[in-house]
Formats: sequence, structure tokens, C-alpha cells
Amino acid sequence: EKAAVEAFKLGYEVTDPEELEVEDGDIVICCDILSECALNADLIDAQVEQLMTLAEKFDVEYDGWGTYFEDPNGEDGDDEDFVDEDDDGIRH
Repeated sequence: EKAAVEAFKLGYEVTDPEELEVEDGDIVICCDILSECALNADLIDAQVEQLMTLAEKFDVEYDGWGTYFEDPNGEDGDDEDFVDEDDDGIRH
């Protein structure tokens, strides 16, 4: 949970930590750490490096990143196609 708090302090959106039973019966605590940015390899690499450092600091497992498709013709008007040219990917 400390890693989740630290990620939030860095500016990421963090889902509530929850317990999950894995295949071997062990109970783990997991959460999602989210960030919206352009689909840009340099930005993603910077965030992955930052999150891997965070995972090492708190001795937790980082299982990678993912993305999802947003339909540009979708009716959800809240999300604009905004690219922040100054975004270096690192959250502060």
C-alpha cells in the first residue's frame, strides 16, 4: 500500500488496493497505477522506468504497462485528443 501512496504523490491515478488470491493460493495486494499520455515510446519508457524504480524501492512486483483503444468517433465527450508537448512522461 505504501507503493500506491507514493505513486499517487508522484501524480499517477491509483486504484484502491485490493486483495487477490493467485493460482498457488497466496494472497497478494494489488492496484492499478494509471496515467493518460500520448502513445509515445519515450514518454512510456520514462514512466516505466519511474514505476520500476518505485517497485524496487518498496520490494513489490511491477507487471508492466498496457493501453486501450479510445474510439475517436465515440460519444464520450469528456476526453479530448490532447497532446501535451511538454509532457516528458515523468510524474512529479
